[in-house]
Amino acid sequence: MTAVIALGVVGLIGLSRYHPGGTVATNTTISTQAGSGSQPAPSGQTVRATPTASLKDGTYTGQTVDVGYGPVQVAVVVSGGRITNVEFLQMPMDMAHSQMVTSMAKPQLLQETINAQSSNVDIVSGATSTSEGYIQSLQSALSQAGA
Repeated sequence: MTAVIALGVVGLIGLSRYHPGGTVATNTTISTQAGSGSQPAPSGQTVRATPTASLKDGTYTGQTVDVGYGPVQVAVVVSGGRITNVEFLQMPMDMAHSQMVTSMAKPQLLQETINAQSSNVDIVSGATSTSEGYIQSLQSALSQAGA
């Protein structure tokens, strides 16, 4: 019994992901169904919840966030009620290190945003401040789109 509990805890630690605001998310199995209530997905399957309200189509500019290495500002493009692109209006690029970090973080942040269809994306390792600024700017843009 003790070995099973220890294995469960170790498994949960391995699945943890950092999210801004001090919360830790785990790859929890969830299920969403139309109608009354919901039931968990079969063991081992992960089902992503889909947003219930679609976003208003258009391009929405987020706030500028100073992350210490420079400003971060994005615009989100919504088409068909879904996030289709994120335009990077301002990103830290003044120093060579900032250029390297930004060039590494941008494609990862964009892909996660398209996949998540929200600002609930992982922080890019090595680009924590830039990622946090991106998430803040993105969320302010999505708020304008109805999120």
